[in-house]
Amino acid sequence: MSEPEGARLNDSAADQAGPRGEYTRRREELTAEAARRVRLFGKVGVARLASMIAFVVLAWLAFRGLSGWWLLPPAAAFLITAVIQDRITKARRRCERAAAFYTRGLDRLDDRWAGAGESGARFLDDSHPYAADLDLFGRGSLFELLSTARTSAGEESLARWLLSPASPDVIRARQEAVAELRPLLDLREDLALLGEGVRTGGEARSLAEWAA
Repeated sequence: MSEPEGARLNDSAADQAGPRGEYTRRREELTAEAARRVRLFGKVGVARLASMIAFVVLAWLAFRGLSGWWLLPPAAAFLITAVIQDRITKARRRCERAAAFYTRGLDRLDDRWAGAGESGARFLDDSHPYAADLDLFGRGSLFELLSTARTSAGEESLARWLLSPASPDVIRARQEAVAELRPLLDLREDLALLGEGVRTGGEARSLAEWAA
């Protein structure tokens, strides 16, 4: 869908606004855009209903001798409005998902994120020397705070990073990657929406084994 007018600033302007201000602005604009799409859906729905009524009336007249060609315009209008409504629905859902993305960001800033994400409890090993002491996994854990993974493979990678020490070079490389991604809010939003609802587990491992 096309972005609502003025919904996005360039990266430097977004960085200057600060996370809270930028997240709030984008969430409000996306919520307003979703509401506008709902109203537009209703208006197109009225047109779709009118085309259906016209088709029924013309079908009755065709039964009484009117040319059947008169049925084509309302039938075409019904199909076109159905396609338009489907696009409106997809655009509305995208706006709602994007608004939820910024809501989660605000929740992290306000320390209201605990219990809302993946806890990673399955990675907790009681024999690990520091996992339990540092609350790496479980409700309100570091894993839940950090994880935005959409796949089991991504969650497993994050768990390995938390459970295993890294060399200074690797740590610096990860910090540089974070610094590079931090101002790219548009990219992070797009990635979050592209992965929305995707959950893969054993299938990904099976595919990797097959590819190997």
